[in-house]
Amino acid sequence: MTTDPKAAVRVKILDIEYSVTGYDDPEYLLLVAAVVDRHMRALSQKYNEASHLRNAILTALNLADELLHARKQLEEHQVEASDFNRQVTDRSRRLIELCNLVQS
Repeated sequence: MTTDPKAAVRVKILDIEYSVTGYDDPEYLLLVAAVVDRHMRALSQKYNEASHLRNAILTALNLADELLHARKQLEEHQVEASDFNRQVTDRSRRLIELCNLVQS
């Protein structure tokens, strides 16, 4: 955990102002709020009769879905990278063995 002081920024989501605090850079907090605002605005346009609460829940579900897909993709890439690293290591060892045989 970081010991940096909390940053506080004012953000607008669906034209409602909020005070957001966090340990991240204020610009990052503004970016996070902008992503939430963009998602909520898209849902508000799609479901113009829906309440802010419904839009917030749908936004949370959509963002959680994106997060879980990104985590799964990251895990798949990590497995691929690990397999590739293992292949490189095995081939390097074999190459060293062959070099040692040629030198003897």
